[in-house]
Parts: sequence; C-alpha cells; structure tokens
Amino acid sequence: MAATSSWRSSATSERLAVARVLGAKGLGGALRIELLTDWPERLTPGSELLLEGEDSPRRVVDTELGGRVPVLRLEGIDGRDAAQALVGRYLEAPTRSLPDGSYYWHQLIGLKVTDPTGAALGTVEEVFRAGENEVYRIVGPGGEVLVPALREVVRRIDLEAGEMVVDYQPEEVD
Repeated sequence: MAATSSWRSSATSERLAVARVLGAKGLGGALRIELLTDWPERLTPGSELLLEGEDSPRRVVDTELGGRVPVLRLEGIDGRDAAQALVGRYLEAPTRSLPDGSYYWHQLIGLKVTDPTGAALGTVEEVFRAGENEVYRIVGPGGEVLVPALREVVRRIDLEAGEMVVDYQPEEVD
C-alpha cells in the first residue's frame, strides 16, 4: 500500500489542513480542534499555522493535546467571540516532502483505477479515514466501491500516468 497523508488537502495549494476548528473553549480565545495531521508536532507552541483563507501565519501560543478534544490558542485570537467565529475553518501548514511510495490525499483524487488485468474500475473520488485505516472511494460503471488502502490491495500508484491498480474483490454482505 502507498501511505497517504492529510485528511484534507488542496491540489492547487502548497498548504495542507492540519486541524479543523470545532468550537471555542472558555472565554480566552482557546480553540477546540479536530486533529487532521499525522504530525501533531506541527501544533506545538511556537509553530506557525495559517487560518484557511488568510495569507499571514499565526503563532501557536499554547496547546493541550492530551485530552479527549485537543485545544490550542493562536496569536491574535483573544476572546470567545473571536474563537467562535472560526468554527468550521481549517488550520493549515505548508506541505512536507513525503517518502517514496507515500502520497497526499489530494494527489490520489481523480486517478483512474484498474484491476491487475487492466479492466477499468472507475476513478478515485474520495479518500477518508475509517478507524485506523484509509479507504479509497472509487466510482465507476459498476457503481461505488470502497477499497482499503492496504499493501496487498493497492498494487501500484503512478501519479504521472494518473493510474492506480488495485487487486480487490469486495465481500458480499447478506
């Protein structure tokens, strides 16, 4: 399998979402967040993040990653109203180089998918996490297929050719 990173990323940007603002915590501007990165160290105090839609980074002032819902404070967000106004927005960071055989999710969207014999299965329409595993949603002439992102299933990914080869037969559910 090819390892992939980032729950949400943009093919037209060199920025990737690392968290999504869920709500305010307390009165001081702290943000409850959904963590979306494989590298939580991107959220440590002193690091810089960009709010979705903004061009200037904001410094992370404080983080609480040990609780049920992570919390962080960003420079310039000083009250509950300011924090609440950010609900639903993404916190972004610059892309990182990935090891060979690893891909960002946005790189996989739109790949044409075939089986090992070359038979067309469809196109990767979505990548998402289900528990600890990633899943590729492939839509084609036969309908929708959810393919687990496992080494024994995903045989080849060729970004330049725009192709993915999978060896997968979904189990019938009674």
